[in-house]
Amino acid sequence: MRIILPFFFFICFAGCTKDPWINIDKGIIDQEISFGSCIPPTLTQTEYIIETDSMYQKLLSNSVCSSYTLPYIDFTQYTLLGKYASGQCKVEFHRQVTKDDVAKTYNFTVYVFDRGLCKKEAIDMNWVTVPKLPQDYSVVFTIKHD
Repeated sequence: MRIILPFFFFICFAGCTKDPWINIDKGIIDQEISFGSCIPPTLTQTEYIIETDSMYQKLLSNSVCSSYTLPYIDFTQYTLLGKYASGQCKVEFHRQVTKDDVAKTYNFTVYVFDRGLCKKEAIDMNWVTVPKLPQDYSVVFTIKHD
């Protein structure tokens, strides 16, 4: 009995826990974009709605890489959204964009899942492309921590 009881608890806790991000639907996200370390996050601007190539090229003014070329985005078809988020220790960022036709919004949510106990901060600029933002729509940015 002494062996079975600890084994039962181990199996249940190992197999019964579910990571909450597994079921997060990405919504209308076409693609997640990473600029690596060439375009680092800034605290002066934490949200971006980029709808033209000229707006996109302005990101290069923050580039720390000498000859970095931005990945191609067709701005006649897509809008680039960016949202700064941070967490502690080992962090996972998951992104979702939903479209609300009644409120005329794209709702961009960054889910931040902190794992571990330490004081190290993790930051990320969460970039996604979505179908072209309709003319009369706005973007609502939200961060949710677990």
